[in-house]
Amino acid sequence: MKRNLFFDVGRTLLYPTTGSWFITPNFYNIVGPMDKELLDKSIKRNLHLLDERNILTEDEEYDMFCKFYLKVLEDVKYRDISEKVINSLAYDCVYNDNKLTFYPDVKRELTTLSKKYDLYIISNAWPSTNRILKNYGIFDLFKKIYISSEQGYIKEDKTLFEIALNDVDINDENYFIDDRLELLDISAQYGFIPIIIDRDKDKETNYIEIEKLKDLYKIFKYFED
Repeated sequence: MKRNLFFDVGRTLLYPTTGSWFITPNFYNIVGPMDKELLDKSIKRNLHLLDERNILTEDEEYDMFCKFYLKVLEDVKYRDISEKVINSLAYDCVYNDNKLTFYPDVKRELTTLSKKYDLYIISNAWPSTNRILKNYGIFDLFKKIYISSEQGYIKEDKTLFEIALNDVDINDENYFIDDRLELLDISAQYGFIPIIIDRDKDKETNYIEIEKLKDLYKIFKYFED
């Protein structure tokens, strides 16, 4: 039986360098000091402006983040809003690869896994994710990458899992590795074997659990035995 491994991206393969997906490395260099509590609340209030389903190019992604950061700054009553500030924030979010940091085991373990299994990505993400994966040197390790903004569906829509399954054999053994329990629940409905990756060691679950990618070998050995 063929074994396919489907990976999430965020907090599975990489994490936001600053700890926040939208407070990028140069954010405070651009806007100066700011009340972080007010900023965090504003970001949460305006997440609805970020479309994870229908953004096909990095230019569209950039335009989306321009609108997002304009609303965020208006919301916190930032005094020095200008086109330069908004454009700089959006540029740093879309085009700065350093906004994301890959976990140290990712390239090594994915390279090894790709020699034995077919690797895929299923992720709620935008087009810049493809560039970041390419620049890090792991894009070509994946047989196919399903990004929500390109496919028109997020994982919560369930259809994204159906699309992915159309590209594998009906008799294949498919694993889905993610850090979110509710998405693993959905994947299980479609016959995936769910594995939760708990990089921060703060999850409670009955699912198969790993802390790093190397732990997958133990899981596969268990299923083989």
